[in-house]
Amino acid sequence: MCALKASYNTWHCMARHPRLSDLALSAILSICAFALCLVVSASHFHMIDEGSMFVTAVNIVDRGEFHTNQLGWAQWSDRPGNQIGFATDAGDVFSKKSPLVIALMTPLVAAGRLIPGLSLIQATLLLGPIFTALTAALIYGFARDLDYSRLAGTAAALVFLLGTMALMYSKTVLGEPISSFGLMLALRYAAAHRAQRPNYYDVLCGAGLALAIGTSSAYILLLPVFALALTARQWRVVPVSEHVLRLIRFSSPVVGMAAALAGYNYLRFGNFLESGYHFAPGQEGFTTPIWWGLFGLTVSPARGFFWFNPPALLSLVAWPRFHRSHRTNSWLMLAVLAMHALVFTQWWEWWGGAWGPRYFLPIVPYVIVACLPLWQSTLVNANASWLARTGVSAVLVAGVAVQIAAVSIDYNIYESELEAQFPAPRNQPRQFLHDTALVYHIARSPILVHFQRLFTSQLDFAWRPEAWKPLAAPAMLSTIRLQQRPGDAIVYLAPELIDVMLDRDLPPVYGLPVNVPATDELAQRLFARARRDADRIWLITWYGAGDPANWYEVYLREDWASVSEEQLDGYRVVLFARPPDTTTSPLTYTFGPLRLTNSAVQLEAGTLFIELHWRANTPPPDNYVSFVHVIGADGVQIAGQDRQPLGGYRPTGAWRSGDAITDRFAFVIPADQLDGAQIEVGWYSWPSLERLPLTDSAGQRIPGDGLMLPIP
Repeated sequence: MCALKASYNTWHCMARHPRLSDLALSAILSICAFALCLVVSASHFHMIDEGSMFVTAVNIVDRGEFHTNQLGWAQWSDRPGNQIGFATDAGDVFSKKSPLVIALMTPLVAAGRLIPGLSLIQATLLLGPIFTALTAALIYGFARDLDYSRLAGTAAALVFLLGTMALMYSKTVLGEPISSFGLMLALRYAAAHRAQRPNYYDVLCGAGLALAIGTSSAYILLLPVFALALTARQWRVVPVSEHVLRLIRFSSPVVGMAAALAGYNYLRFGNFLESGYHFAPGQEGFTTPIWWGLFGLTVSPARGFFWFNPPALLSLVAWPRFHRSHRTNSWLMLAVLAMHALVFTQWWEWWGGAWGPRYFLPIVPYVIVACLPLWQSTLVNANASWLARTGVSAVLVAGVAVQIAAVSIDYNIYESELEAQFPAPRNQPRQFLHDTALVYHIARSPILVHFQRLFTSQLDFAWRPEAWKPLAAPAMLSTIRLQQRPGDAIVYLAPELIDVMLDRDLPPVYGLPVNVPATDELAQRLFARARRDADRIWLITWYGAGDPANWYEVYLREDWASVSEEQLDGYRVVLFARPPDTTTSPLTYTFGPLRLTNSAVQLEAGTLFIELHWRANTPPPDNYVSFVHVIGADGVQIAGQDRQPLGGYRPTGAWRSGDAITDRFAFVIPADQLDGAQIEVGWYSWPSLERLPLTDSAGQRIPGDGLMLPIP
């Protein structure tokens, strides 16, 4: 509170200084607001939506591509409709989330790539503070446009920043902080009427609405609202032609945004109108009863607007006075609020899946602006009653307290606890936390829970010593960087490695889901996309060797050649190469109960491929280990692989008479090392290392029990 008092005193002095222009004050205010947002910023994203847009921005910067194939695993959700991406028939995944936010993230990601010591996530998280600070400056400027004092305008900006959920959402890179700025910009320049109104005011009004539309196409419904606001007041004063020109100027940014969105859709899906959202019963769509969403988003302890934004209560008192003084502006603001409520209260996920009433954040500036008469009368007027000042101060203190609780603890912790305690019926995805009683259960309010844990939970600030840090896998990255070739691809089955997989020096990366059956059509489609253009695949997984649940590896073992397998940073990293078309040669060699029927050896593009066809003469009594060694002209082993058939997926102990498999091996060996080299093939028991006896077609024992194959 001492810091708040000092801040207020500082602003009080600056606001009364006659030499400081409104522009200078607005700039100082935005800088201070940005600095405060940085103080409370986090070191990580809070929603998978942010991650989806972030990955798109990273791919645009690094590869000029728009997909989120690294996040393919995110297509599987606990509830229908929660998928953050859209998978095309070709198997590419694209983010459904705001294209505008992605576009704004892109230069920040580029800065993160260029500036040493600035991580990509840190750079991207600057987006929230930037737009929150700009919105606070706009609120101050609008107050001055309406002839309120500097102190009143400053108070409105500070209340927005410190007393509403704007501070919490400055920690995010979601679309709502941008929508807040856009709607405030549109309001300021729609309401600014002068005798000589500059033409660029109309463009700025349209630009504000275009920003909002860029975050959510639902804001296109506000186009006639703002068009009417621009023309209604001076309809009889200026010629019709001037109104037409005004509307053209206003609509030009909106048309530009619509064209950009359509073009982005075409780049992703080949269709100007395809955005990735598919409205379906029980999933995405406007399916919530309006009364349920409206009460939930306004008064419920779980998501009520007035609980999460206590200063909004003052607007109920101040709005009549604001309406009498600024009737046209008031009607415009009320129209925007009404449209906003009608649309977002009916969205299937009406609660927004985050802190508080997320979808109502864009109307917070309007609510704070409506309180300007109250800020003027209580904070500026020396004759204000002590009762009025006490009441206003109490509400503002409550607002600040709520925001302290909000920004200090990661809200996902409590949300996850509720998810575990009250699992969701899959057929009721639109019920918040899947139990209607929770919405109005005061004791379970996130605000109260955060207050209770304020001094016992880890603080959600980037500057704390124990702040979240991305997972590191230095050995894995180093190995892949050193050994990768053109035509390589990475398939990883460990979602926690997403930050590692965004390294710009890696081959194309595909994130695929774990614990889904091989019959899953979408998983098969994404896996086929990963293989489509690849000559080699790096498979990264925490599945153990031979685990039947890892059907991706089963496929690669059966159809591709294994190159290497290593344990790196706690994960299995297995490299496979696409085998060339070969012609096998018939053979008749017997290794105990196993017979080698065909083989092929081929050298292609610096890789030695070996294909071996095996058949069981009798059921093998044990799980044998096969070996394929490349032996140099000097008799020294150059390379080799020792493993059970198909990497453990076809252990010989399970073979029956007549069972046959094809096993493929590949070795990356410089051609000059292969002069005079041969390939030795055989089997042995583990752990005795005793080799199975090798006989030729005549039944003669071959010394050493290892078959030597020539390298063409």
